[in-house]
Amino acid sequence: MQNLKPDMNLHCNPAQKRAIMHDKGPACVIAGPGSGKTFVIIQRIISLTRMGVNPGSILTITFTKAAAIEMQQRFIKETNSVYPEVLFGTFHSIFYHILNSDKLTIIKETDKYKVLSHILHGRDYDSEMIRLMLSEISRLKNSGLCPEERDKAVPFYEDFPKIYEEYLIILKEQGLIDFDDMVLLCRDYLLRRDDVRKKWQERLAYIQIDEYQDINMMQFEVIKLLLGKDRNLFVVGDDDQSIYGFRGSDPELMLGFKDHFEDAKEIILDTNYRCAPKILEASKSIIDENKIRFKKDIKAGKKGDLGIITGKSFSDKKEQYKSIIKEIKSFEANAKMASKEDVTLSDFSIIVRTNVEATAFAGMLGEAGIPCSYKEKVVAFHEKAAVKDMISYLSFIHDGQKRSDFLRIMNKPVRYISRAALEGKEKIEEKDLLLFYARQSKINMTTTVQKLFRDLKLMSKLSPKGAVHFIRGFMGYDKYLKDKFCASAKVLEGHMSDLDEFEKLCENFRDYQDLKEYIEELDKTLEVMRNVKVCDKKGVRVMTMHASKGLEFKRVYLPDLNEGIVPSRKSITSSEIEEERRMLYVAMTRAKEELHLSYVKGSKENPMRMSGFLRPIRDLFRDGNIDDILIK
Repeated sequence: MQNLKPDMNLHCNPAQKRAIMHDKGPACVIAGPGSGKTFVIIQRIISLTRMGVNPGSILTITFTKAAAIEMQQRFIKETNSVYPEVLFGTFHSIFYHILNSDKLTIIKETDKYKVLSHILHGRDYDSEMIRLMLSEISRLKNSGLCPEERDKAVPFYEDFPKIYEEYLIILKEQGLIDFDDMVLLCRDYLLRRDDVRKKWQERLAYIQIDEYQDINMMQFEVIKLLLGKDRNLFVVGDDDQSIYGFRGSDPELMLGFKDHFEDAKEIILDTNYRCAPKILEASKSIIDENKIRFKKDIKAGKKGDLGIITGKSFSDKKEQYKSIIKEIKSFEANAKMASKEDVTLSDFSIIVRTNVEATAFAGMLGEAGIPCSYKEKVVAFHEKAAVKDMISYLSFIHDGQKRSDFLRIMNKPVRYISRAALEGKEKIEEKDLLLFYARQSKINMTTTVQKLFRDLKLMSKLSPKGAVHFIRGFMGYDKYLKDKFCASAKVLEGHMSDLDEFEKLCENFRDYQDLKEYIEELDKTLEVMRNVKVCDKKGVRVMTMHASKGLEFKRVYLPDLNEGIVPSRKSITSSEIEEERRMLYVAMTRAKEELHLSYVKGSKENPMRMSGFLRPIRDLFRDGNIDDILIK
């Protein structure tokens, strides 16, 4: 076996060296952002081979295929392809290989929606409810819980156990499994077959896991079954970057590593080589507010420039976005004049909480002629279900009383208006509906129709904001939502949040025509974004906080840091709030040299609050200078 020559001049800090030189037994490496965790993992593989370990017995597990490929390529480059037998893969690819079954067929994501749609046939549901149910099914499987232990906010709470069981039966009948089933099947297979378990324990003598804070209970159980007598498990992660609770990931598995492996070594990589000192100190002051975490004192590894961090407030979102765009355009102009090539727009990132905000920002950059890269799903705010109902109400009364609009609103709230009453009509008029129900001698329905059209007439005289407020309150739309989603708190909270934001947006429009023109322009922008991939590699990177994990940029903008957005209104429990704070910490620590934070303060009539997470650095937003607060 060809050996690499010992690297006597390997440049690393003492903590990195302790991790790299770790040989046998369990070890937990707590690696903060920019601390060189990938460097440590690769160098440890090299170190093990120098100690005489069989390269084919070393497995490194990642959570994504892209991460596995990137790490493998870095290892190959570092070792000049000397050890191609070293294994890299995702949990699912490794478990699939262990199962070694050609009969397993993974169900497509779109087919999952079709299966649940079939089960829910005849019920009142939408795609968002299906998404939440699939997420809960996944969480239960990954956590090893039964359907009776479901989240109280899941749609169709009472019937969920039956729906869950029917979902499993349909998949089994069709010979399908999902990715979560693969983990469960692998666990059961290894428990059932001692011979297979021992074979893989001998084969995989050294197991490394990257981003260990994202592991879930079922994955952990399979890993334990794969460990041999020496229990050579080397995990690397950062509990402060655990942001996938909705997938079932459990940071407690990292925090409690020594409870499972009493003799485990614990190594903290305490030097951040990415963030400038000001940015690091601000980020630390925020994450230190979390209670459930390893206490650690991360130091800045960068020397010289302290970096730039700013905090700004704006009267509304439009002003905020325009300010960011103006700064970027100013940089573009100055860079061209100075012929600078060391910093490009691809070194800039705008990181937001959700895909809706990311889509809006990417669209505005496009309109301003600023190249950008946006790889996530294009989601428009006005395409949200409850917002579409509001638009249909407004469109019906102002835009020709179209059948399509009436179909959407006629029973929201429930009025028991029948589709048969609309038969053969493209324009829906009060007199036609009254005639239909009069012929059936349904006096109560004629009263209902008269009230609806009387309300619509009153609504037609109001501004867009006034009309939305009228529909939600006087016409009973909010009560309709509360009744419909009484057992689905998260769905209800999402719809109410969307309506609040839409009602606020409507303040900007004098009449329906203004609003209609805005939506039409937005639709044109979205059409372009959906048909033409917004992926200019030289452009500003626009993404969500979740998507930013693992990336870094010279300049980062974090807008919309308002209470109700960060943390999300949907986050209620202390653990959910702490995960939201971790998400902000992840976003802040993507910045290498400059970090620009902002929030919307609103108006006197409609004030908005700065995120409570920013309390430790609130003085930054008073005078724009954080030197005296954080830099000692």
